[in-house]
Amino acid sequence: MSSERSEQPPITNLWVECGADINNEKYPFRRKFYMFPEYAWQFRESFENKGVYQTVMQYINPLWYQDSRGKWLINASDSLKWGDFYLDFDTILENEADYEKIKEDVRTALRYITLILSIDMNQVRFFFSGGKGIHITIPAITLGLDPHVALNQIYKLIAEDINQYCKNKTLDIKVYDDKRMFRMINSWNIKGQAYKIPLTYDEFVKLKFNEIRELAQEPREISVSDPVPSNRARTVISQHIEDWTNKVNRRIEFSGKLRKLDKEPPCIKSMWEKVFRETVDERNNSGTALASFYMQQGIEYEEALARLYKWNNEHCSPKQKDREIETIVQSVFNGQYKYGCETFKRVSGVCDKEKCPLFSSSATMI
Repeated sequence: MSSERSEQPPITNLWVECGADINNEKYPFRRKFYMFPEYAWQFRESFENKGVYQTVMQYINPLWYQDSRGKWLINASDSLKWGDFYLDFDTILENEADYEKIKEDVRTALRYITLILSIDMNQVRFFFSGGKGIHITIPAITLGLDPHVALNQIYKLIAEDINQYCKNKTLDIKVYDDKRMFRMINSWNIKGQAYKIPLTYDEFVKLKFNEIRELAQEPREISVSDPVPSNRARTVISQHIEDWTNKVNRRIEFSGKLRKLDKEPPCIKSMWEKVFRETVDERNNSGTALASFYMQQGIEYEEALARLYKWNNEHCSPKQKDREIETIVQSVFNGQYKYGCETFKRVSGVCDKEKCPLFSSSATMI
């Protein structure tokens, strides 16, 4: 069950990772407990069913690697994945009106699910998180999906499509990494002081938030319909899979030579000389600033992405995943984020105004 392994785990069908809240100020959450899904109940019991989590994704014949201490870990990014589609709605809940914001966005999502994906409402599963959120899931079988190495990213594309219609923006679209954990159903939420429980559609529609919290003081079971595949959902999601594939292939599209810039200030040159190793945030922030500089210099997306891949491979230790670099560059170009001298100075540690070819125009870089 533990990640403390001296030899490579055997190849089997499905694996999951579990984690738990623990009473430790320095490390309040512990994860990297790997097991077959059917053994997760033992993990749940070992933590008395309190603050326990399991990855949404199940890893099929996963790829394993050893970390610097010799522990065997699942390579979640490159392993084939399988799991139900999920949406996580939450916001700061101070009164019933706040909960109504969540309900309104959930109803919007349900219209998308039933109209665009042609999924029957009895295929949708509702859960109260035990804290301040509502989760809904749809069986992967209902969506007509096959296992996919980027299933979590495909789910994110669907969630982003849904989110554009959600007025209150209570849908969290940051929960689609390949190791995302959700609280185990009918486990105790230590912070929220309630159980994560399943709800019927009628309960979700009719009950107020305080009434749901009352229900959540005890574990409960409800009956659900067997999954029934939706041909329409499969067609729509096939387009999302194609979009994801095209996005990945964009890296291959750029085969030109990286052109030399006429104006490259000392701070940018420095970022191609130092190694970014201290924190994840430093690498992310530096990569974002670098992408912004190239965008402001009029470099096309594909070339900026190629430059960031090269920078990441040669100057980040450990290097970030390619998908993280893609996310950084896409975010900068989509949002047209423009960073200036102060940011470049902070991430590079260099600012030589006398030698900077851009200093006279730095006021335009915000």
